[in-house]
Amino acid sequence: EPTVRAELMEQVPHIAMFCQENRPSIPYAFSKYLLPIVVRYLADQNNQVRKTSQAALLVLLEQELIERYDVETKVCPVLIDLTAPDSNDDVKTEAVAIMCKMASMVGKDITERLVLPRFCEMCCDCRMFHVRKVCAANFGDICSVVGQQATEEMLLPRFFQLCSDNVWGVRKACAECFMAVSCATSQEVRRTKLSTLFINLISDPSRWVRIAFY
Repeated sequence: EPTVRAELMEQVPHIAMFCQENRPSIPYAFSKYLLPIVVRYLADQNNQVRKTSQAALLVLLEQELIERYDVETKVCPVLIDLTAPDSNDDVKTEAVAIMCKMASMVGKDITERLVLPRFCEMCCDCRMFHVRKVCAANFGDICSVVGQQATEEMLLPRFFQLCSDNVWGVRKACAECFMAVSCATSQEVRRTKLSTLFINLISDPSRWVRIAFY
């Protein structure tokens, strides 16, 4: 029954906190029993179950209740699988959003090694504009986590692609994170590349994109 699974997910952060407080007597309880359920439900057929498991995962990361080793070996591999080209469309979009939100919580190293390569692929998902829109909306957050070098070498080419996307909603999402992206680049890159891009987008064919850039 999906409502039972969803209800269970709402309790997981509380149980995880209990496990943390009683760690000496139950050292591996959360990692061994609870975390596998949370990541399994990220691909549940029921929308409500997926939503509650996503919320639970973000709370667990925010409260630092998941060990770094488990993030690398249990959470990231599942998210990578869920964003594979043949993954269910809704699940893929949700998994990309989770990857973006968790970047600031797991830090530069894990984000650069495990999240960034797949994020760059998702920015070019030619089949689903929803995926590209999620990437565009979270682009600035990813840039601020990975820093200047990775932003300029790996992310900027993808950002230029998203800024010229044929779906206006993707271009508008780029407007909303343009400031954060520019903050993660050098002054020279802002002057020579981003300013030209910005000026072009102020005259975008879509009124909503133009307003967002102004």
